[in-house]
Amino acid sequence: MSTSVLRACSSALLLTMATASVASAAGGVPVFTDESLARGVSYMVLDGSFGGTGQYGCGVALVDLDGDGDDDILGTGAAGGQVALFENDGAGHFTDRTATSGLAALAKVSGVVAGDYDGDGDLDVFLTRWLQPAVLYRNLRANIGELRFENATAVAGLGGISGPGSGCSFGDYDADGDLDLAVGMRTGTGSNQMRNRLYRNNGDGTFTNVAAALGVDDAFATFQCLLQDLDRDGDCDLYCSNDKGLPGIAWNRLFRNHRGLFTEDIDSGACIPIDSMGVCTGDLDMNGHVDIYCTNLPTGHALLASDDSLNYERRDGEAGVRGSATGWGALIFDADNDADQDLFACSMMPAPDYLWLNEGGFPLVERQADCGIGDAEDSYCLAAGDIDDDGDIDLLMQSRAANLRLFANASPARNRALRLRVVGEGMNTHAVGALVDIEVRGVTALREVIAGSCYKSQSSLVVHAGLGAADAADLVTVRWPRVGAVREERMLRNVPSGFVVPVYPDARLGDRAGDGRVDPADLAACDACVDAAFTAACAVFDVDGDCSVGSGDRAAVELRLLDLNRDGALGPQDIAVLLGSWARPDHDLTGDGTVGPQDVARLLSAW
Repeated sequence: MSTSVLRACSSALLLTMATASVASAAGGVPVFTDESLARGVSYMVLDGSFGGTGQYGCGVALVDLDGDGDDDILGTGAAGGQVALFENDGAGHFTDRTATSGLAALAKVSGVVAGDYDGDGDLDVFLTRWLQPAVLYRNLRANIGELRFENATAVAGLGGISGPGSGCSFGDYDADGDLDLAVGMRTGTGSNQMRNRLYRNNGDGTFTNVAAALGVDDAFATFQCLLQDLDRDGDCDLYCSNDKGLPGIAWNRLFRNHRGLFTEDIDSGACIPIDSMGVCTGDLDMNGHVDIYCTNLPTGHALLASDDSLNYERRDGEAGVRGSATGWGALIFDADNDADQDLFACSMMPAPDYLWLNEGGFPLVERQADCGIGDAEDSYCLAAGDIDDDGDIDLLMQSRAANLRLFANASPARNRALRLRVVGEGMNTHAVGALVDIEVRGVTALREVIAGSCYKSQSSLVVHAGLGAADAADLVTVRWPRVGAVREERMLRNVPSGFVVPVYPDARLGDRAGDGRVDPADLAACDACVDAAFTAACAVFDVDGDCSVGSGDRAAVELRLLDLNRDGALGPQDIAVLLGSWARPDHDLTGDGTVGPQDVARLLSAW
């Protein structure tokens, strides 16, 4: 069959599925349809079985690896171990780029996380393996202009991680502006006693293991660890989801971060002794604090609801989200874009995967059958993101002895969503750890940019929140993670739905190219945005945060062009800087490629 015929058949199948999904979604619930093969994702997972030599799932990622604004796919666990890369075309159709990716065949992959550890703007990938050496892949796109990875494990100082690796996480625990790495180990598997590790990023492309020195080299059977700002104080705490919990013997662990030093908060209510596998976080009860959800055996999953970001209480029974299955990956997200939080949990046979919808508070309502996603496969790993740019969250799921499943979501047509790409500062280019509060019609949704959770897997770094019938969020507050003693904050008003809105830190405003200065080309691009429709390209010029570019923003951008010493005003020192660049292009104000009399005249006229 020819390629054109295959494409036509694929398009027809997608159209049929989309039509059915939209019709169902109009009825009030999201409808998920497995469209993996129709969208070009062909990858059979045969590894990762339960127990024995299996590693309880392998891991997937749904993140923007090529830097083009849409989320791509990493798959693991195929026969022969080949790690697969599928590149998104922006409309949710994927092309297999594995052959040119530089990714190798790796047996027993058991965890995936993506983060820009070297600060070059591209997402790198770290893979744990089951009783075999972990691997760090550096993304070379910024250096060679194409999507390709190289093995940087030894160079980065991450060799020798050969324990029973599991879920891992990137985050800046020491507030020095780069991403550190927490690595979970299911200690005791096969008599292997390697403990959890925490690697401090040295800022030069290398890491140092500091877990023992900081008291976080957990010796329990960890399935997933996450670096996340659970108490919302600007630095990431460490939570470990531990298997084989017994009172007084082994339990989940919450290590609170105090200026780079960790203390276990054993009395917080979060340190429960269960067979905890997957863990996810989110404000499920919408009370303004981050809750923790841990999957368990059929005796019941645990919802640890926070009342003040410091103390937790089990509310899974009241919330109706206990389930009766051995569970793995889980995700708190807004499945139907109605501005509250829903919950999905992967299960083993014979129980279905669970989708609980929030239909007006606790208890949530079990709706997987109505939403087309509650099969009885052995499902382990899960990642989420908007693959087709239609505003709702799609799901990538890894089950054993099955093709990767890509569930396209058709949420109720009446509901809209806010999507944000928080731009980072310094080496933390993707703003991992940034907190986002989204207010719409008196309700506030809490979000965080997270690199690694959801059981061995990595979800999109785009922030998503349903808005219900509203066209825009009333107020968005973004708090970047603390760097040193500084924690930056921006507030945006009337933030629109319909496209992914970039949110820039103050130092980037006006600097469209991100080259560290505002130049005449930036000002010309700003002029094109003044009083025009607000777009993603214009967001960098929205200095006052009202999601429009007006004359006031234009004046502020021009000041950034002319304020050469960056003190917020024009004066003699700016003239001195300009004269010091005479006949060179360093501070060209007119766009003619050099500093001369016309540049001086322009600066003097604005003084």
